[in-house]
Amino acid sequence: MARGYRAKLSVTVDPSVYQTITRHAEKAKVPKSRIVEEAIRVWEKNRMALLAKEGYLKMADENAADAEAYLPAMSEILED
Repeated sequence: MARGYRAKLSVTVDPSVYQTITRHAEKAKVPKSRIVEEAIRVWEKNRMALLAKEGYLKMADENAADAEAYLPAMSEILED
């Protein structure tokens, strides 16, 4: 998205979340929307990392199962 154009989004949050956003925005001297935007980017990055981790763990389990299945055949080949 181009830096000049900003899409508007209206959200409703818990008052304590609103206070947290406001506090961080005031401390950083940035608009509240920047805090929300950054939070969403961090959430998205963490979500992608979690999905990647789950995928790698599943592949590791599948690779271990494949290795166990092929081990007897490999043992026969190595004995020859």
